[in-house]
Amino acid sequence: MRYLIGVPCVFAIVSLASAGETLFTKGPQEFGGRNYYWLAEWKLEVTLPDDVAPNDRFEVFYGTKGPTRRPLHYEYDGKSGTLAEVRPQAFEWIELPLGELAGGKQVVLTGKGSGAIAFLAGVRITGKSTAELKVKATRIAQLSSPGNQSAAWAKLPGFEATDETRSLWEPSPAEPDWRRAERSSQYAGTALSKVQRWLHDHCLPIRDERSGLFRPTGREWNYRDTAADCYPFYVWAAFYTDKAVLDTVMIDVLEAEQRLCNHLDSLPVRYDMDAGEKIVTPLDTMIFGASEYAKDGLVPIVEITGKDYPWFDRMRSIVDDVFKHAPIDTPYGKIPSTNIEVNGELLQILPRLYCMTGEEKYLDWAHRLADYYLLPGKFVPSRLSDHGCEIIGGLGLLFAVDKKACPEKNQQYQPHMEYLFDEILRRGTNSDGVIIGVLQDAPGPHDDVSIRDGWGYDFIGFLDYDLALGTKRYREAICRPMTNLLKPRYLEFNWDHPSRDNVADSVEGGLYLLYRYPTPEAFIWADREIATLLVDHTDPDRLWGVHKLEANTVRTVLIHTMLHTRNTIARPWKQGLQLGAAPCGDGICIFMKSAEAYEGRLQFDIPRHRIYMGFEQDWPRMNAVLEWFTVEPDESHQYRVENVDTGSTELVSGKMLSEGLPVCVDPQEKPLRLVVRPERTEE
Repeated sequence: MRYLIGVPCVFAIVSLASAGETLFTKGPQEFGGRNYYWLAEWKLEVTLPDDVAPNDRFEVFYGTKGPTRRPLHYEYDGKSGTLAEVRPQAFEWIELPLGELAGGKQVVLTGKGSGAIAFLAGVRITGKSTAELKVKATRIAQLSSPGNQSAAWAKLPGFEATDETRSLWEPSPAEPDWRRAERSSQYAGTALSKVQRWLHDHCLPIRDERSGLFRPTGREWNYRDTAADCYPFYVWAAFYTDKAVLDTVMIDVLEAEQRLCNHLDSLPVRYDMDAGEKIVTPLDTMIFGASEYAKDGLVPIVEITGKDYPWFDRMRSIVDDVFKHAPIDTPYGKIPSTNIEVNGELLQILPRLYCMTGEEKYLDWAHRLADYYLLPGKFVPSRLSDHGCEIIGGLGLLFAVDKKACPEKNQQYQPHMEYLFDEILRRGTNSDGVIIGVLQDAPGPHDDVSIRDGWGYDFIGFLDYDLALGTKRYREAICRPMTNLLKPRYLEFNWDHPSRDNVADSVEGGLYLLYRYPTPEAFIWADREIATLLVDHTDPDRLWGVHKLEANTVRTVLIHTMLHTRNTIARPWKQGLQLGAAPCGDGICIFMKSAEAYEGRLQFDIPRHRIYMGFEQDWPRMNAVLEWFTVEPDESHQYRVENVDTGSTELVSGKMLSEGLPVCVDPQEKPLRLVVRPERTEE
């Protein structure tokens, strides 16, 4: 259902938990597992049933977030009053002192002022009445999306392959394209504001008070889902929209999971938060959970925070102990598992750890796994989709790192890698060049076999091969599916299963390829999928749930948003802010606008692949945020910052830009428009 500002919307009575009780299961926001209406944005008019008795009581299911008193204003039978409570539970039933009740009369519930306004998850009559309550919800404000960004964005072109939309994706225009930068600012502004609200309204409230862990799906903290797929993207949301939460809550959770869950050295097991005890599992289960957490959970965090934050040490210790307790004997040495997903995940971590630390053991362990799969010959995984694609990308990343780290292994693996990739193209694609879910026995194209959301992840290995050797052997195979993504068959396509996560995985993989081979059709496709299915710019109230599939969706939203800001981050992020950027020669043009006066810093990205990860080149890899524009974070590199509206220009160091360029945005003035370019010095 869509809601328009000022237009009353009567919703159906969607849940009667008991006689006379109405829960708002279609409320636009969610907290503590319940949907609710925030009375700063909504007015609720409740019509009392005919069978209500004078002595019956009218109660509201009142929400509490922390120790703040949240006022609720009510009107009934010519009288009015205000209630403000703090309760220990997320939601509790509270009686409103309305006096004698009468059938057919209305109770009007609103919030007054701004800030901590009450939110309600239901209403009920207690006493003799058993009839349904009629409730009308009217939107009175749109505080969650100042400036009505979503409506403005919806009017922009961009979902059809026209000359106009293709021009938006010129890889490096010589002059600033302010239309493109402004479009991106509306896009990114909506997405980041939603991510910030998701973090505060949905994620932080599900932290268990006693253990300090998050509980997105119940009583158990586990490592294959919660730690691997939920927690890391709560961390990402904090990194991009509220760094204070990153430096406090998210680190506290990391410390809690190690204190409570480590079982065999640093290898963790699940934890029952209600019982306050570990759930001990066999070694192979421990190794599976540890590899999931290290690769899907810790690698994405380390990619944006580097070695200075404690997530790096956690990732490293887990991998060390996975190999310390590796139980499987092979001709190449002990390995942790015969599970192809586990070993694929480790192959993606080990080249990173080698380059970050310089320790040969990580390269040796990676070769042990690669030898196990490649050296017997003719290795191709039968499953090309999620859970099978990890081994393909992992072997590709190792192959790229080996080009310099161990040239003899690079040469030894080359024919095996070519066989692997060639067989995937021969027996694992459809007529559009999109990789299907399962390797077939006969050559393709295979249009009668299901496509899966891991197609882009698979092609990462192909990219690593070409970049390592300086060839274009697989360029056409990589680009071909991207030119076909706007075909009608991929509109609202079910890549894997009916959830937003399947679209998120598909778009994430596509973005990794687009970074190397910019393709207008695929950029347009990614924008369309993100805006209509993952962020839903038409509905400012639609956020995400906190479980793994929804958290993975937020991951892709943030990767895509950095495309539209060219990796610039506004600190602090404020609701109503718009920030976008577009390429301009060897620099970028930046567009900022705000619904309210804004003063903060504009932080620029750095070459994380080199400074954090230690890679000689920005090797294609999963679980990474792409580097669309970076600055060298030192004093010697200078950048020219031009304010195109005031005509002022200044030279600033890359160090200043990486720490944050001071900016002010006045809503009464023109938007802030900056052009930032590296300053060229004479040789």
